[in-house]
Amino acid sequence: MLTRPQPIGIFPFPAGLLLLPETDAGCADAARASLLTGALPDEWPAEWRFFERALMGDRDGALAALGPSDTEVTAYNRFVVDGDAKALETARASGDGALAALAELAAFVQGAIDTPPPMASLDGELAAVARLAQAAWHLEREELPQAAELLAEGTTQARTASPVLASQLAAQRAQVLPSADLAIAAWREAVALSEGALLPELRADLALNLALALHESAGAHRQRLVEAVNWYQEALHAGITIEARPETFAMVQNNLGLAYISMPMTSAGDKIRLAVAVQSFREALKVYTREAYPDQWSSAMLNMANALQYLPSSHPQENLIEAVNGYEALLEVRNKALDPVGYARLLANQANALAHLGMFGPSIEKLTEARKLLSWHGEDDAASALLEQVERINAQMAAGVGASDERDASAAQEG
Repeated sequence: MLTRPQPIGIFPFPAGLLLLPETDAGCADAARASLLTGALPDEWPAEWRFFERALMGDRDGALAALGPSDTEVTAYNRFVVDGDAKALETARASGDGALAALAELAAFVQGAIDTPPPMASLDGELAAVARLAQAAWHLEREELPQAAELLAEGTTQARTASPVLASQLAAQRAQVLPSADLAIAAWREAVALSEGALLPELRADLALNLALALHESAGAHRQRLVEAVNWYQEALHAGITIEARPETFAMVQNNLGLAYISMPMTSAGDKIRLAVAVQSFREALKVYTREAYPDQWSSAMLNMANALQYLPSSHPQENLIEAVNGYEALLEVRNKALDPVGYARLLANQANALAHLGMFGPSIEKLTEARKLLSWHGEDDAASALLEQVERINAQMAAGVGASDERDASAAQEG
């Protein structure tokens, strides 16, 4: 008989299919409890050292730790690690129905058989792993509804015995569901089930995926944007750091900034969010350099420059100068011949910042160039808006008015 629950399915293959044999070691219960949370135990029973070696990717060490024992569980584990056909036959012949069924499952995962075998004799976390394998088979055939149903069944079967495994199944289900609302519900379930997980990166990745699902479906829906922000921050707190995962860290920070600036501005206090957004873009730009990540750098730099124009501050001129310089850096890499409309919109945004600084002459020059480019390429409405802005600036100059305290949002914006 197998000691239950087993940490099967929680870790990557091959450890994710290995079974822990019975042992009298005093540390066994604590070790199994740790493994069920996705953590490595402080002390391993001697009989389980093979599992530790497999987790480390040490195939030979795992086989050596399994030793010469010819028990059915050892034969099963030997097949998982080594693909030993003789060991498979020993496990298949087991009088333990669950072990025999798991041997068939391992044979399917290893490619020894082509279709997932019947798994009626399994329950709990063992049945959940079987459903995961069956779902993978359907996914290969693009049969998403069947895969989603199997993953839902597996989540239910593992929920009590192995919540971390259930969380992983719910997360996989979220990725194959047909609507944003269904996916969000599945991500929420996955996050809730992972509450006690110590598996590296699991909690952070689940929080990130929930944030992404909320953000992508939010539009201008304030509550979903607020919730997305909270889950992005949870992902950062859970372990997505610039040192450990720089690219993911930068993506989260950029998305945080975008979520903040996408929220409707309903009060003066809401503009404080722009300061947080700018800081998020600054964090992203620590990773997204112009040389290493040109596309991501361009996006984050543009978002930051746009936010700086409207940022409430005791030193608005510094922010505006930084915005002007940011647009200039973007213009240096934007190809006017290949993307004249995008180039024109950058010019218009820069001109807007220059006008706020009271630099009306340079602002009009850039607005005029931008208007011509937009007009030449069929963007008549945007071109007309820039002409109106030129006329307003000329009127200000004629009246002897300095830099406007208001932020003119009529300039054509880069999408």
